[in-house]
Amino acid sequence: MDDQRFDRLARAFATGTSRRRALALLAAAGLAGRFPGRAAAQTACAPGLTACGGVCVDLLSDLANCGACGEVCESGLVPVRCREGVCERASCAVGLEYCGAVDACRDLATDPLHCGACGNACGSGECSGGTCQGGENPCPDGEILCGGACVATCCDNNNCGACGNVCSGGLTCFEGQCDCPSGLCCAEGETLCGETCVATCCDNANCGACGNACPSGQTCFEGICGCPSGLCCEDGETVCNGTCVATCCDNNNCGACGNRCTGGLTCFE
Repeated sequence: MDDQRFDRLARAFATGTSRRRALALLAAAGLAGRFPGRAAAQTACAPGLTACGGVCVDLLSDLANCGACGEVCESGLVPVRCREGVCERASCAVGLEYCGAVDACRDLATDPLHCGACGNACGSGECSGGTCQGGENPCPDGEILCGGACVATCCDNNNCGACGNVCSGGLTCFEGQCDCPSGLCCAEGETLCGETCVATCCDNANCGACGNACPSGQTCFEGICGCPSGLCCEDGETVCNGTCVATCCDNNNCGACGNRCTGGLTCFE
């Protein structure tokens, strides 16, 4: 074993490197000892570099050969780096956003390939303040360029409201928001009950909530089953002979239906 390999092996154990990398270094040292001529022919690299697939790389920092040839260090969720031959999580600098293993950390405010959102490429090649500049939007009205394709971010499940914003969990993109069940989006004030949009404020079969049916003789009003079927009165009113009356001050229904005030008296509270 030459001095260079010995120094590298000693440094690997001293820094507490991974068992896999240490074993790889030991194996490489053993092979070099048994076949010195072959090792010399295969590793015509500068000190500190290793031949991997005919290319000299630094196993301590190369993402495609981290700790050993062919050991790829990558993640589609978080930034990573190869440090001392160990693949570990890294962090994007302040102001940068992680855009996947291929593109890594990008400045969404100025990057023409990731303008405002990861994958949002500017057709003009200019991005400023997270908005494509210099030239007209090549897409039809209501669409923007995402990854080289025009999409309607109002209702695209893979680009909902912005390029790269994917709707998951059974939700569908509606008006740029991932907030309605897949396949059916209800209007404001309506709720999806089964496969139908209903207004639970006044639906006798779904009063206030899906499946809450009003008993016979009652009607759903403002989400509550509490007024006679077919006629709902305001607070303070009562149904008298098919008409809503304020029994507080109705001379013909004073305090109760049919209670008439006589002798010049007036109904008051």
